[in-house]
Amino acid sequence: MKKYVVRISDAAQNDIFEIIDYISEIYKAPLTAEKYLIELYDTIFSLENFAESISVSDKTDILKFGINARTIVFKKLIIVYTVHSNIVLVKTVISGALVKN
Repeated sequence: MKKYVVRISDAAQNDIFEIIDYISEIYKAPLTAEKYLIELYDTIFSLENFAESISVSDKTDILKFGINARTIVFKKLIIVYTVHSNIVLVKTVISGALVKN
């Protein structure tokens, strides 16, 4: 089975920090934010085992991140990534509500 190296772009890392900060500061739930962060990273790094088994997206809101952009879902978030040889590059982490077409 092919293994992939997962990389998180600076933009995606900023998205993650904003989400975690929001949970921690706005909802006053730092322990929940910490648990959420761990689970989110677990989901992202699980791509090392199956990244290309997910089809390339046909949604224009996703394809603006690359012609071979794919997505996985974590709770109400969408993780957008591309695959280049054996490298998975996470481009962004966004609310599922933002993806229309």
